Amino acid sequence: MRQHRFLGAPNFRDLGGLRTQDGRSVRWGCLFRSDSLAELTPDDLERFSTLGLRSVIDLRDDDERERKPNRLPDRAAISQHAIGFLPRGAHHLLTSLGPTSTAEAVHHALTEYYGQFAIAHAQNYARMFEILLQSDTLPALVHCTSGKDRTGFGIALLLSALGVERDEIFADYLHSNRAPRDLRFMLRKDVPHETVRALMGVRADYLEAAFAAIETHWSCFDHFLAEALGINEARRQQLREQLLD
Repeated sequence: MRQHRFLGAPNFRDLGGLRTQDGRSVRWGCLFRSDSLAELTPDDLERFSTLGLRSVIDLRDDDERERKPNRLPDRAAISQHAIGFLPRGAHHLLTSLGPTSTAEAVHHALTEYYGQFAIAHAQNYARMFEILLQSDTLPALVHCTSGKDRTGFGIALLLSALGVERDEIFADYLHSNRAPRDLRFMLRKDVPHETVRALMGVRADYLEAAFAAIETHWSCFDHFLAEALGINEARRQQLREQLLD
């Protein structure tokens, strides 16, 4: 895993090098994750163009994309795939936060969101897998606004399907705390600092809640892959061949 220092996308990284249970690793320069690309600077765009990306998978909803469209290098042959969503209740949370809102309330809300990602938004993540299985989409980038929740869960699903070690998956997920996206533009100015920090961060128990929901509804991750995402063993093996060394 390698952080790319983009001024306009601080939560951008290459997932190469993450180890699998059978001794393989994610191929460098093949799979990336990030926050919004709407604020890439001219210098960012110049370095971005050297990555050779062929696909950008955007997990933001229509309103987010319209308000802050991606900035991509001119003449870059990059396909953009808009497959996003806004977690149920997220709009209410963002608009209701005020001077008495607590960090604990944010933690509780985010845990609930993660618990319903796999159930309410499986079709969005199924589409992500379908795109990545196509022969002409790699190297690919998956992103949302902050690059930590919708993207964090989606990447955790993908890494799990590839057989990446669970501790590596959580380490990558928690890495978003090192480069949080500033989300204050989405909030009232009187929201307490600690509450804003809670909204900008991730915790292991969020991702644990998502995996627990999968276990509850599908009994195991393999059943979820096959039944909810359409990823049988043959397609899983195809993903591994495309993304692993």
